[in-house]
Amino acid sequence: MEKILKEKLAKNAPIYQQDEIRWMLDHIGHPDYKIRDELIFVSLGRAVQEQLFTKDQFDFVVVEALKRQELLYKKEEVGQATLTRSFTALLLANLLNADAKKNSLYFKRLSSQQRMTLFEQGMSYLLYENDRTGYSEEYGWVHAFAHGADLLVEIICHPDFPITRVNEVLQVLEKIFKRVNWRFISDEDWRLARVICQAVLNDRLSQTRVVAWLTSLDFPLENSTDFLQFSNARSCLLEVYLQLDKEKALSDELREAIQLFSY
Repeated sequence: MEKILKEKLAKNAPIYQQDEIRWMLDHIGHPDYKIRDELIFVSLGRAVQEQLFTKDQFDFVVVEALKRQELLYKKEEVGQATLTRSFTALLLANLLNADAKKNSLYFKRLSSQQRMTLFEQGMSYLLYENDRTGYSEEYGWVHAFAHGADLLVEIICHPDFPITRVNEVLQVLEKIFKRVNWRFISDEDWRLARVICQAVLNDRLSQTRVVAWLTSLDFPLENSTDFLQFSNARSCLLEVYLQLDKEKALSDELREAIQLFSY
């Protein structure tokens, strides 16, 4: 199967068979990064983004992804098990992205129930993920928190995600910062910043609301863990500042609020 998929990956417009798609889904968390990253995920991501799957095949991937619930795969374990959760998060992000694009073959292909299920699963994922690994010498990039952040970006920016619920995503970010008891060292905090930046740039989230959320954050700073959590949040906000400023989209109100965010 690997040989077949490699040959198809080299083609301009490969046609995939059902058994090949199922095999990729079965091995989405393959421990060998050359197979997982460079073959399976690249093939799945390309097939969705370049619309290489038929509509029925896209539907099949969605149904299988929901049925398998692999964001929950051995959720108490870290290491190899995390690969399945982490790369499932990226797959779901791709599915939501395609569903949201007006020029995609798969535009609004998800049913309302499927879409809402993906929203709920994605919003809860990083509230239980415990694998802090960025890059592993054994597995390559694991990056669960970065991939979970990518999924949150697609959720909050999806036009069918209720605008009345965007504050829930900010609450999810707050819960992440307050439960993680280690310092992010592989740019996970920067990837989490994209949730806010992209929501602002896509008019899904007002900067006034970000300011209100920011001023409500409270880190007690009573011990070393408190400081690590505060430091993760501050790094995330600094990235929000830099990215919005680069886009010339940073309001004076949010600029001042981030500048004042200190211990």
